[in-house]
Amino acid sequence: MKPYALLIVVLALLAAACSGSGGSDATVAAPTTIAPATTTTVPASTTTVAATTTVAPTTTTTAAPVGIVPGEDAEVDAVVATYEIVFSSKTGYDEKEPYLDDPTGLEETVAKYQETGESMGGVELAPTSVVINGDSADVTYDLLFGGTPTYPDLTGDAVLIDGTWKITRDMFCAMMASARVGCPES
Repeated sequence: MKPYALLIVVLALLAAACSGSGGSDATVAAPTTIAPATTTTVPASTTTVAATTTVAPTTTTTAAPVGIVPGEDAEVDAVVATYEIVFSSKTGYDEKEPYLDDPTGLEETVAKYQETGESMGGVELAPTSVVINGDSADVTYDLLFGGTPTYPDLTGDAVLIDGTWKITRDMFCAMMASARVGCPES
């Protein structure tokens, strides 16, 4: 039945083309013969093709070290460790106390800072540059909330007291004020 349907469509198209000219000099096309459709059955076969995977080459570009290189300078590493301990919202008062110049009465401040940190996914300072000048260090750091640098290139300091790098009370309390956690008067 399919060959007849195709024949009807072709004849309808021819009729439309002939009647559309409207004039007496219309050209009549010769009838077209359409051969009946044939069906060929192909036996099923199975072909197995091995999978080929092409992986693009990986290019790694290593920039020259910028900032702090862990292990390069023990004093710089000590200042970085001090910042990481003192300004992490995950460390408690007992961990911070040896690294604070004047820790007197800061227990409640540290507890509030830990609560603030929990609500923000963690608060920490990540030093990016440390310049040591005798018993003091100038520190450039990023302030991170939830591990994401939020305020980059801030500056602070540290002091060497009895062989240990410490954070001054002024520096610590300034950071706590930024976190909306106040320090008591000393």
